[in-house]
Amino acid sequence: MSLEYKTLVSLKNENFHKILKNYQFSSLDAKALKEVKPIIQHFAEPFLQGFYEFIFKFDHAKLFLHNKEILQRHEQGIKQWYLSLFCGNYDDEYFEKLHVISEIHVRIGLPTHYVNAAFSYARGFIKEILIQENLIEQLSSFDKIIDINLDILTIAYQEEEQTKLVEEVVFLKNCVEKNYIEPYFQAIYNAKTLKIEKYESLMRLFKSKHTPAQSVFPYLKTAKKIKHYEKMMRIMVEKTFERIQNRPYEFSINLSYEDISNKAFIDFIYEKINTISHPCPIIFEILESDFIEDFAVVELFAQTIRALGCKIAIDDFGSGYSNMENILKLRPEIIKIDGSLIKNIDTSLESKTIVKNIINMAKELNAVTVAEYVHSKEVCDCVQELQIDYLQGFYLSQPQSFSS
Repeated sequence: MSLEYKTLVSLKNENFHKILKNYQFSSLDAKALKEVKPIIQHFAEPFLQGFYEFIFKFDHAKLFLHNKEILQRHEQGIKQWYLSLFCGNYDDEYFEKLHVISEIHVRIGLPTHYVNAAFSYARGFIKEILIQENLIEQLSSFDKIIDINLDILTIAYQEEEQTKLVEEVVFLKNCVEKNYIEPYFQAIYNAKTLKIEKYESLMRLFKSKHTPAQSVFPYLKTAKKIKHYEKMMRIMVEKTFERIQNRPYEFSINLSYEDISNKAFIDFIYEKINTISHPCPIIFEILESDFIEDFAVVELFAQTIRALGCKIAIDDFGSGYSNMENILKLRPEIIKIDGSLIKNIDTSLESKTIVKNIINMAKELNAVTVAEYVHSKEVCDCVQELQIDYLQGFYLSQPQSFSS
C-alpha cells in the first residue's frame, strides 16, 4: 500500500474523507495525477494567462481584482491551487490549503458564482492538455479531484457567507434599535452656474456614533429578509424631513416599487409631507427599472404626491429597462441619467450619442436632466457641452451630513 493511500485513508477530517469516498477517489487516482504533474507544470503560465483573460470578461472580476497587489496575491493562490491538483497527496494539509485559497477569494470580495466560472475554465483547459498529450486514462481521476475541489470550496464559501449573514443581521438590528441611521446629502449643481440647487438624500449606517458612515446598498438584501427594511426607511424619511426644514433647496428621496406598493409606508410618507409648510422642494426618485412592475401603482403615487406639491424624478434612466409609454404617461419633472452612460462619456461616442438623445427627449417632455456619476473634470466639461441641466457626482461633492 502506497504512502499516498495510507495518508489518504487516514484523514482526520471525517467530512473530507466522506467526500473522497463519495467520489471513489483511490490511491490509483492519486498516483495517476502525480505522474502527469510535470506536464501540467509546464503549462502553468499559459493557464494563468488564459484564466485571467477569461475571468476579466466578467464585470465582478474587474470590480474585485481592482489593483496590482490584490491581483498578484490572487495569481499566487490560483497557481498554487492549479499545481496542487496533481500533488498526489490528498491529506488534511491539502484540504487546509484549499480553505486558505477560498479565504483569499472571500477576503477580496469575490462572489460565490465566481467559483463556478473559474472551475469551468480550469476544467476545460486541463482536459484539453490531457487529451493533447494523449493522457486519456487520467481524465477520470482529474474529473474526480476537480469535483472534490468544487465541493470543498463551495462548502467554505457557504460557511463564510453564513458568518457574514450573522454579522449583517446583528449590525442591522443595532442600527435600527440604536437609531444609527442617518441621511447624507449629495449636492446637485446647476450646470450653467455651478451653484447648488438640489440635494439627494442617501441612507448611511453606523456601527456606533463614532464610526465611519457605510452605504446601505450591501445590506439591502439582508434588511429585507429580516423585515427591517421598512423600519430603516421610516427612520431615514423621518430624519430627512427634519434636516430639510427651512433650507432653500429642493431635496430628493429614493423610493423603490417595494416602498410605493407598501400602503402603510406610503401613508406615512403622505403624513410627513403634510407636516411641512412648503412641500414643493421635495422630489421622489423612482428607479427606471421599477416601471416593469405594476405601473398603475407608480402612476397613482405620482398623482397623489403631485397633488401635495411634490415632484417626480426617474432615477438611473438609460440603464436598460425603458418603457417609454409609461414614462410618457408619468411625465416626470426630472430625468436622472444613469451613471453607466455618464462615467465614460468623455471617451465613448456611443454614450455621448445616447445622452444627447435623452436630453433632447427630456426637453420635449418639459423635464430637466441630471447627469449622475460626474467623477472628473473631463466628464463634467463634456456633459456641460451637451447642455445638461444639472450635475451630480464626487468630482463636485461627496455626500455629507446635515445637522438637525
